[in-house]
Amino acid sequence: MLTPEPGNDNSNAHPMRRGAYKWLLLLLPLLPLTSSAAEPAKAAAPVAAINLSLPVHQKKKLHPEISDPVTGDQAHIMEWAWSPQYAKRFNLPEQPDGLKDGGLWLIGIKVARQQYHDKQLYTCNIVGLLDNKLPMRTPPGEMYMIRPDYAWVSDLPGWSWGDPQTDFTPGQLAWTRTPKNEAEKKYATMGITMSYLRFYRHFKPDLAFFEIAGACGYFLDPVTHRNEIGFPGLVEGTSEADRKRSAHNKSSAIKFDLPDGLMRRIYPYIVEAEDWSSCLGHRNSGSALTTRALVTKRFANSCEPVKTLPANR
Repeated sequence: MLTPEPGNDNSNAHPMRRGAYKWLLLLLPLLPLTSSAAEPAKAAAPVAAINLSLPVHQKKKLHPEISDPVTGDQAHIMEWAWSPQYAKRFNLPEQPDGLKDGGLWLIGIKVARQQYHDKQLYTCNIVGLLDNKLPMRTPPGEMYMIRPDYAWVSDLPGWSWGDPQTDFTPGQLAWTRTPKNEAEKKYATMGITMSYLRFYRHFKPDLAFFEIAGACGYFLDPVTHRNEIGFPGLVEGTSEADRKRSAHNKSSAIKFDLPDGLMRRIYPYIVEAEDWSSCLGHRNSGSALTTRALVTKRFANSCEPVKTLPANR
């Protein structure tokens, strides 16, 4: 709002000057804003950063009011693989690139965006059904749930995330398809222990349900790598190699390959989830962008840290 300068009382001004002053006040809202006030918010991601080739962006939107760069108008993206025995039992078509008959009946990967306090990221959880009589270590009790303060599960005020590794903690690994030496034959290219989010021992009389907090960045391209999930076995390994390995990677562990067909369908979403998680993390706390995002410069400067008021906890 325009105000008179000190010692310049407009009450005694000439009528022409008073009229001009009133017209100026009326025209002020119509005048163009200065360049600094009109600049768009730099935190808004450029449209070019969204990978429109993802299948979810190619389909007609069922929920047009929702738009997520990775999951589109869906709350999450889910891809499944099942075995012939699962298909027969639950009246589904067999999958030529699915699981083989065995201890693992069903496996899926779920990509979703999650909020914890003021932080966001995408998760890549692993969900499935397996034979509940397999010789593997499992969480205690009939129905198990991770601690309620675990990140991406709940948002309890004043609590932080974390879950201790236990003797039943499963793992996620990726092995190169073309090992160049003995070390690459013996050791996974990537590997990480993962917490059970849920475990239901008798989802069916003979089948246990599980959901595991998978790590997006530890899935590798199925063209170059074999992705695997491992469950600690009942027998403790005694070899020197076993003593150096996590429980899910010992010789007694129960291991299953994630089918290539499943990985080919979900991997493009996993790549996007990892890149966008790094953008959200960089914007929130200055954490590093993925190498892929840095090389391609896909986000321009839209991921730069944003100063916010501290959360009220």
